[in-house]
Amino acid sequence: MGRINFNSLTTRLILLGMVFITLGGIARAFFLGNYLRKGVTEAASAQLLSMADYVAKNIDRNIVERREMLERVAARMPLTLLHNRKELQKWLGERNDINPLFSQGIAVLGLSGVMLANYPVITNQDHKSFADRDYFQQALKGEFAIGRPVIGRISKVPVLPMAMPICDRAGKVCAVLIGVSALNSSNFLDPLYSTRVGVTGGLVLVSPRDKLFLGASDADIALKPTSEKDTYLQQGQVTKEFHGVGLNTRRGIEELTAIALVPSSGWLVVSRLPTSEACLPLTRLRPFILNNTVIIVPIFLIIMLFMLRRMMRPLKSAAYHADRMTHGEIPFEPLPVEHNDEVGHLTAAFNRVLSKLIESRAELEHLSLHDTLTGLPNRQLLADRMTLALARLQRNKGQIAVLFLDLDGFKKINDSLGHEAGDTALRTVADRLRISMRSEDTLARVGGDEFVILIADLCDNAKMVAELVAHKCLKVFQNSFIINDTPCQLGASIGIAVGNSASSADSLLMSADKAMYRAKEAGDGKYFWA
Repeated sequence: MGRINFNSLTTRLILLGMVFITLGGIARAFFLGNYLRKGVTEAASAQLLSMADYVAKNIDRNIVERREMLERVAARMPLTLLHNRKELQKWLGERNDINPLFSQGIAVLGLSGVMLANYPVITNQDHKSFADRDYFQQALKGEFAIGRPVIGRISKVPVLPMAMPICDRAGKVCAVLIGVSALNSSNFLDPLYSTRVGVTGGLVLVSPRDKLFLGASDADIALKPTSEKDTYLQQGQVTKEFHGVGLNTRRGIEELTAIALVPSSGWLVVSRLPTSEACLPLTRLRPFILNNTVIIVPIFLIIMLFMLRRMMRPLKSAAYHADRMTHGEIPFEPLPVEHNDEVGHLTAAFNRVLSKLIESRAELEHLSLHDTLTGLPNRQLLADRMTLALARLQRNKGQIAVLFLDLDGFKKINDSLGHEAGDTALRTVADRLRISMRSEDTLARVGGDEFVILIADLCDNAKMVAELVAHKCLKVFQNSFIINDTPCQLGASIGIAVGNSASSADSLLMSADKAMYRAKEAGDGKYFWA
């Protein structure tokens, strides 16, 4: 077995991975529990709050539904029936049978608190006064009232009375309409009793105003008083709008609790779940993580020994090819991208950099051979092409023609309109001359306002072709040039030289240059032969 190469990226990644797995397993075993406990607590609290909200809204809807029924019945009750007990009972029965929301019935009380009529009919209530009831006193003030829950005298079950004033057209209270529902009736607080939370958790309904437990899903505590130390009541008092979640201890057991308000009554719906039940899976987490870490470390080592070397092979190959390119052993070319992973992305990035370098080199080569202002070949590229054209004449015979152009009137534009206008004029001249030439001919800028046209691969008709091109060149200057919205007139003086295989590039350019000066001395818009 060879020595471990710690300079190898593969070896260091394997060792680093083993350290991370080992430390990660230990850290998860000791720290993840607390972290997950917080997450589980938050998730369970959110569920408890959603459940408390749901039940609170359901109870609130039931209370509002009963209040609206009492309001409708009180508004539609004929006041003449207040003096006809029998007819009033019949009228109440018809309304109650249509929408039997009050399981214990409805009744009408006079201003003295004595019952005028009720439905279903309850005997021995004719002369009993309810004047001392809190809901009756509040209704006399013209307000809807929810009374304190009590044990029904007839039904012997917890009931909730509600009262609505009956007013005449002037708004004066004439009587009070009472509706009574059993707390555990199926159409009232049924969600409270039918909803469970986990195995040992449940719901509790509390009335802070009356300091009473109204009911619970897991115990019969209806109408039992709350104490000053009761955590539900305390939390409800300090929580904004009696709405929120928290941790409480009840009978020595820590519980998650969520409290939601029943707006129409001021009651609190408390959803509770022992934390030991919510976090039960976390108690089994630590040994599970430690055992799995012991198993994962050797498996990781085996996998990494075989897989990481295979995964790093493209990177090693890319480095090898890049090294050969830098030493000139192979031409610059993109490296193959084997996989769309980090190594592949790195290789693709290298290919893009290489492409940019090749493009930059091409741009530099182009700039070295072309005029930056007009984009035309410069003097160096012109000389190369003349050398090639003359070399072809060595094999194929024939002639070439060189036209040397110097602009007339260019200095006036530069002096009067500025150098930027002069640059614009040069670009415009280059565009016009380029259009008037064949694609195989060369138009080059060799000086400030000097241009050269190379016409290669000509036969015995070289002079005729050169004169034709000269005429075309002079024709492009017949129309004025619009420079910065100013019409300007330019012209050209042209010198022409024709050469053969015995000529040289320098001698041809010199001859054409001398002929151009003679044309300029003869006047603008002329051409002369060398």
